[in-house]
Amino acid sequence: MEYIKFPTTVKMLHEEIVLACDDYFARKIGEAELKVLIYHWADNVGELLFDGPGQYNPTVVQRIGKKRLKLVELMLAGYQTKLV
Repeated sequence: MEYIKFPTTVKMLHEEIVLACDDYFARKIGEAELKVLIYHWADNVGELLFDGPGQYNPTVVQRIGKKRLKLVELMLAGYQTKLV
């Protein structure tokens, strides 16, 4: 599956997260691929995904839903944000 690696807006990011999580639930991609993808977004467009230390952007939380958010949290378990 092809996903946008560097979304430029929160809307694009949440659409890609929804697509990736739905593909995972449909068994089109594996856990390892999803984890790499979520880590990539957290590392490279973290300002869109996070709203502060340990907090997700409220727009992303609202748009992706509870089940997908739980999946994203599981994928990011142990993730440490970069210090700039």
